[in-house]
Amino acid sequence: MVTKSINLDYIRERVHRYNNSPSDDLLYRIGNHADVLSIEHSSGNLTPEQRFRVLNWIVTSGLSIEGDLALLIFGRDPLTQWLETSRQAYPDFEFFLSFEFQTKGQTGFDDGICFTMHWMPKPGAPEPSVECDFPWRLYWEAGEMFWGDYPNNTTNQFDFNFSCYPNQQSFATPGSFCEVGDRYTTPTDEEADLMSVEQVLNCPMLNARWT
Repeated sequence: MVTKSINLDYIRERVHRYNNSPSDDLLYRIGNHADVLSIEHSSGNLTPEQRFRVLNWIVTSGLSIEGDLALLIFGRDPLTQWLETSRQAYPDFEFFLSFEFQTKGQTGFDDGICFTMHWMPKPGAPEPSVECDFPWRLYWEAGEMFWGDYPNNTTNQFDFNFSCYPNQQSFATPGSFCEVGDRYTTPTDEEADLMSVEQVLNCPMLNARWT
C-alpha cells in the first residue's frame, strides 16, 4: 500500500493563510492534500461536517487554528438561525454550542475536536425534568457525533434535540423553577469559561474576518 507523502510546509503555509482569512477553498486544498476528504468530493464548497473533518485533522496534527471553531465550522448564518430557533423554543435558556480540541485524558475519546451543545437555565426558567435527557449542562462528545442518521429523520444533534423537545414545556418539571445560585443557574468553572452562541456572534474579534 502506497502512503501519500504530505508536504508539511505546504500545510503550514495554508493553515497560516486560513488563520488570516478563513475560506472553504483553503480547507479544501488542505483536506485534499492530506486525503481527509472523500474522493467523490471535488469542489471547494464544503459542508459543515467536511469542514470539521479538515479542521480536526489540522489540530490533531499539532497545528493551531485561530478563532471560534463552531463559527468556522458552521458560519454566521446557520448559527444565527439556530440561535433564533433556540430563543423562540427555549426563551428562558442560554444556548451554547462549543467545539474545542480535547485530549483523550480529558474526555475519554481519542485526541481531537469535541463538542458540547447545551442550554443553561436562566433564573426563573422551569427546572428540567429528571425524567428527560434535555442537555442543560456541559457534556463533551466526540465532534463527529454531531452528525449522523438520527431518529425522526434528522441528521445532526441540533435538529434531533428539537425533534424531541420542541419547546421548554416539553421537558419542564411542572411548578418548579430555577433560582439564582442553585445548581441549575450556577455554572461550573469549565462552563463559565465558555462563550454562548450569542456572545460568539456579538464578539467583534471573532467576527472581524466574516465581514
